[in-house]
Amino acid sequence: MKHLHTKLEQLAASCPCRWSVIITDDAGHDLYSVRPDIIYPSASMIKVPILFEILRQAAAGTVCLQETLSPSASCRVGGAGILKELNPSLPLNIRDLCVLMISLSDNTATNTLIERVGMTAVNQTMSNLGLTHTRLQRRMMDFAAAAAGLQNETSAADMAKMYHLLLHAQGLPPSYAALALNILKSQQVRDKIPFYLPESLSLAHKTGTLDGVEHDGGILYLPAGPFIVCIFADGLQNNAHGLQLIAQMGRAIYDTLLQEES
Repeated sequence: MKHLHTKLEQLAASCPCRWSVIITDDAGHDLYSVRPDIIYPSASMIKVPILFEILRQAAAGTVCLQETLSPSASCRVGGAGILKELNPSLPLNIRDLCVLMISLSDNTATNTLIERVGMTAVNQTMSNLGLTHTRLQRRMMDFAAAAAGLQNETSAADMAKMYHLLLHAQGLPPSYAALALNILKSQQVRDKIPFYLPESLSLAHKTGTLDGVEHDGGILYLPAGPFIVCIFADGLQNNAHGLQLIAQMGRAIYDTLLQEES
């Protein structure tokens, strides 16, 4: 991995920012990491813990995935997603809202799900799982809460652990963990880690974007088995440069993992 470290440092030199990377194998062994425990604004990466909590409650019988919800006025916000453009009274079931939250990063769907399961429950579950850097403290696009210092947070290490738990159905029954992974595989935002990768490559992942912040992380399904890759960056002067940085790092990591397999 020495060659990979040199390559990533070279890429980062052309895009000044704070960045973190972690790569783990199927067994959870840390193959490579740079500053994985730095706590970042999570942006939409926080939607993976929300998904986990929804499915945990569904498995426990306190939530039904077929239950229909209509987003309240307070849940309907701008930013990513399509629900804000649709009929306000359109009923969608919880499973559909989960798909929208992940595949299109829909903020209205996310707020509706937060309202249904509760921030406290999400945070308690993350604490129970040992994700000590991960906190859900406000809804999506809640600028007043953000101005008051309430920020959603996580780290590359926490997200790598989250994906490991899903991959091995730890904390969720196997059928619910499989559902989570299938939803993550439906991701439509492919402008970071998968941008320079083969279109045929299976990848279960979630991205995150805020002003000056770009993240991506998930599971790469390679011939030798799955690998978890999380790349975080903030302090970006230009988000477009951050997109390219993560895309180029993703390709460098992919090439290195293929070489390690051969």
